[in-house]
Amino acid sequence: MVAPEPLPEPLGSTFTTAEALRLGVSRKRLRAGDLVAPRHGVRMREQPADVRALATAFASRMAPTHAFAGVTAARLWGLPVAHPWRADEPLVVGVPVGATATRAKGTRVRRFDPRRLVPGELEGLRTLWPAAAVMSMARETPHADLVVLLDALITPSEHYPGLRVPQRPFASVEQLAAFADRCRRVHGRGAFRVALADVRTGVDSPPETRSRLAIVAAGLPEPTVQHEVRVDGELRAVIDLAYPEWLIAVEYAGEHHLTDPAQWAKDIRRQELLESLGWIVIRATKADLRHGGAGLVSRVRSALARRGVDA
Repeated sequence: MVAPEPLPEPLGSTFTTAEALRLGVSRKRLRAGDLVAPRHGVRMREQPADVRALATAFASRMAPTHAFAGVTAARLWGLPVAHPWRADEPLVVGVPVGATATRAKGTRVRRFDPRRLVPGELEGLRTLWPAAAVMSMARETPHADLVVLLDALITPSEHYPGLRVPQRPFASVEQLAAFADRCRRVHGRGAFRVALADVRTGVDSPPETRSRLAIVAAGLPEPTVQHEVRVDGELRAVIDLAYPEWLIAVEYAGEHHLTDPAQWAKDIRRQELLESLGWIVIRATKADLRHGGAGLVSRVRSALARRGVDA
């Protein structure tokens, strides 16, 4: 089998067919199997590894007034979207009201008012700003998933891997509420406002949000987020979710808690400390959040019953 002829050096890992033709590359060479065609008129030397690579490939053909929106923008900002990215996921392209929409294959158009949903730039990619990105996907996003996204916008936590918002917290609850007020007649505003009522400042991870929402949805009292435990004035532990009045702690153990020996040892020491102070400690895992968090709810309900709480 004859190897394809080398491409001109000026062509990078992603290039347009127009650029290649100007450099003397034949149309036959552009159809060769070693090149990927993520969009009409664009070629890549290898399959896109993530949404940023795919968006970068498309950006070379995007109109100046267009901006990535919806789930694409959320992923570019590193927000905790519920489902993992797949290479066949359409790019969501925001098109200002009244402007000509793109017809590119593999894209979905989302109309937006640039006076309310403001576009900006993220490492060379024109993208709706984080709160606007969430607003633009709010109507099609389940409530719990939407709360997870909004919790990520207001958290100061550094435990959100990949989050790329300009600062943490990106905004306060009050600022997001004011933003929603300015978005009258914007699709998704109602869902955004409903979800905003369930956000809590200081959340440390998406599973923590999902755990809290599952507990509340089951009719149980709402636990406190990131409760500090002090002994003789010294901070000894911060509990993910807590009922301080009944000394019940809910700690979520992600996969790194189970695979990192140092973290595992730290978790055990903290649990021993809390139990020595009279706390009931519930260590939740991903399995407890399946089926709407039924496993977690059952364990919390049992702990409340042990404290004499009828729930």
